[in-house]
Amino acid sequence: MIILGLHMGHDAAMALIKDGKLVGTSSTERFTRKKKDSTIDKDFLETFLGNWNVALEDVDMITFSTWTASLVPWMQIYSPKDAIYPLSQYGTWSAQTKILNHLPDQEKVIETPYGYSMPSMIHRTCMPTSSADINMDNGFWLNIRIDGIDKTFNGYFCDHHISHAASTFYTSDFEKAAIFTADASMHHEEASCGMFVGDGVQLMQFKNPGYMFGNFYDIATEHLGIGPGVVKAGSLMGLAAYGRISKKAHDNWKDWTSPQSIRKFDKEEHRYIDWLFTQLSGRFPMVTFGVRNAIKDNNKDAEHYTRRWQEPYTNEESTTQEAMDVAADIQFLTERSLVEYTQQLFEETKTFNGGNLCVAGGTFLNCNANYKVQTETDFERMHMFPACGDDGTAAGSALYYLHYHLKYPRQKYTTSELAYTGVVWYDRHIEGGIELDLDVVAKHLNDDKIICWYDGASENGPRALGHRSFLASPKNNSMKDKMNARVKFREWYRPFAPIVLAEKAQDWFVMDFETPFMLHTVPCKKPFDIPAAVHIDNSARVQTLTKEHNEKLYTLIEKFESISGVPVLINTSLNVKGEPIVESPNDALDLFERSDVDVLVINNRMWIKDAKEQ
Repeated sequence: MIILGLHMGHDAAMALIKDGKLVGTSSTERFTRKKKDSTIDKDFLETFLGNWNVALEDVDMITFSTWTASLVPWMQIYSPKDAIYPLSQYGTWSAQTKILNHLPDQEKVIETPYGYSMPSMIHRTCMPTSSADINMDNGFWLNIRIDGIDKTFNGYFCDHHISHAASTFYTSDFEKAAIFTADASMHHEEASCGMFVGDGVQLMQFKNPGYMFGNFYDIATEHLGIGPGVVKAGSLMGLAAYGRISKKAHDNWKDWTSPQSIRKFDKEEHRYIDWLFTQLSGRFPMVTFGVRNAIKDNNKDAEHYTRRWQEPYTNEESTTQEAMDVAADIQFLTERSLVEYTQQLFEETKTFNGGNLCVAGGTFLNCNANYKVQTETDFERMHMFPACGDDGTAAGSALYYLHYHLKYPRQKYTTSELAYTGVVWYDRHIEGGIELDLDVVAKHLNDDKIICWYDGASENGPRALGHRSFLASPKNNSMKDKMNARVKFREWYRPFAPIVLAEKAQDWFVMDFETPFMLHTVPCKKPFDIPAAVHIDNSARVQTLTKEHNEKLYTLIEKFESISGVPVLINTSLNVKGEPIVESPNDALDLFERSDVDVLVINNRMWIKDAKEQ
């Protein structure tokens, strides 16, 4: 059984299940070189599948977590003639009816040789609400046609938040768990979050808590002048450390993050976001007379703006103390509310959750909040899928079909199997370089040189996990400014993340758990020893590393420790501002040649600028 999972929309992604196991997944931006790309290119998809000797014709099932026809013009979907047409199945929920009722009332659904016509865009499904449909699952069946292939493929459309939940639960080691998903899907509670329970291959929705603060975080990033939330939310998280939390936020956080359905007044999400931003900042996002310059000047992030005509703070104002204080309030509300809702989930499922928590959705890319959830709730263990944003739903929809529908037994995944899921590119066409010597690389690191580190398959998700990384010594505080100015070309206030040998982590950081996917920010015990890897508040977004996870990088850090006494390196993604993380060896070589860095490592060879070793 070969299952192909697809997600289109920002962070478009593809995933492959072969012989009952997730073997690969990758965001399409790595191939198209367009940040946050929404499209799925057929040629790149075939390249991706070819890494596991699979052709498109070999695929038995294609699953989706979203559908937008314009983003995959080479593919068409139909409702099978022997299935319940989604309009009938889901027509009892008015908001969903607007999405699925795509034909005028006087027209009939169009019948084709492959089934009935479907809408050009489907974002998500919802829990069936009529008694006739109460036993239906969160999805529907499809027939699929692909240009150039004379075959009708079987397909399945899976609910967006079910896909998020499946990505984290089915890749965990937990037989039982409670699951919390949250993102910035806007408008309706059912679109922005979900709470689920998993037991073996079963995965069912438990409740919808109405948590929608991810929407506010997304738009507030824009209102603060930082940029679109889908691209710049991490910058807001970094900026917050420079601000001061207000008494107003401290006193009102519970009311301000309450579910949409029980708000005391305006339930319309966009208006509520504007009102809440005003409470924190004192500024109202008034509509201007013209389109903001970032749109007119074809800023590369412009397409991701949600509010194209509103801007309480300019980009120049985004680093004022006033803006930093607002950012601190927003981050505080995020942390307190996620702890509150997660603890509520624990209390309501404690008799059957096994002490286990799985989380997913873009909101859980907030590493500061994840640490609070990990340490301040009563769950004993926590699992996260590296691609916990929308790119993870490609794998999630495929896993849901595999386990929930086919009842295929759960599989065990190593950290490496979840971290390094991309294509392995060969570097035999790249000339030059010398044989890799980790002792030489460690010496360069100790001499404050910056290393481009490229190794094997690309990472799963948005974090550099040791296969596509800039590496540097954390000992010299000036390294932070050096990397921002010379290499990354990004905001001065954004911190760099440390990677630490797992068995040494508790000596350096306040943590009693591993975080192999760099999804927790934790306090540092020795900030003056590694100042370049520590934020202004003495915290660090840590990645823990074992030898089994990545032996080559583990050995390099050991060698660096033997010289420096520090088992920690700076590890940040191998890209520059506005570009995706590099994918191929040629991408890495190009970045090395146009960047002010010192050493390039590609698999087992290295290039050293202006050095006798070269």
